[in-house]
Amino acid sequence: MAVVVAVKYRLKPGKRDELLSFVMDNVVNTRNEQGNLAYSHYPSIEDEQEMFVYELWEEQKNLDDHIRMPHYVEFAHRRKPLLEWWEAQIYEARFVRDVKKAPAVD
Repeated sequence: MAVVVAVKYRLKPGKRDELLSFVMDNVVNTRNEQGNLAYSHYPSIEDEQEMFVYELWEEQKNLDDHIRMPHYVEFAHRRKPLLEWWEAQIYEARFVRDVKKAPAVD
């Protein structure tokens, strides 16, 4: 069963540029981890303090391994003092089919 993770966090005022200066190292390294299908951090268009993270993993074990990876531990350590708060939701996902083209329009 695949795992979807949706994380929302709020930065302290004025900390967005600092976060963006090092977030891509974590993104690139995470995308190369075993079992990672998608991983991105999205800055809010409407609020410079808000970020959204979308993750897709082949299975829970891959996510469990991810949070112990040295690059993620370092990222989390650097990000922590920049945060006001964060929340995460984890979902089970089942792939119904693999579609290689856009669905037909009637």
